[in-house]
Amino acid sequence: MGQDNQWLKPVLAQGVAMLLLLRLKNSPTEDVIQPTLEAWYRVLTYKKSWDMELDKVRFETAFITLGQTCDWFPTPKQLLEALPRREYPELPPPPPKSVEEMAQEKAKMESNLQRLKAILRGKR
Repeated sequence: MGQDNQWLKPVLAQGVAMLLLLRLKNSPTEDVIQPTLEAWYRVLTYKKSWDMELDKVRFETAFITLGQTCDWFPTPKQLLEALPRREYPELPPPPPKSVEEMAQEKAKMESNLQRLKAILRGKR
């Protein structure tokens, strides 16, 4: 529950505020909104570290999904179930191989092929 998850607090506050504005059944009353947010934060960060770059959009999307699909005020479990999969940034292509590296790879492939042929023929 360390400092690395602090970015999640305003995201939770915005999401819960939206759900409250929708006046879903069983919404927390005004006097327990702050404890509700604290409880949600504790539940969502227990033994878990979230990455702002990868997870902020996921949480925002999950809150929108809950707003679209819930008649009753949701639980943190429902929020976790509504989280879309993480989308990782695309890796850059590998650097091109030099002629020397390609020749080494070809020689190694030929060597492995000859070893496999020998094994299949029963000659080790």
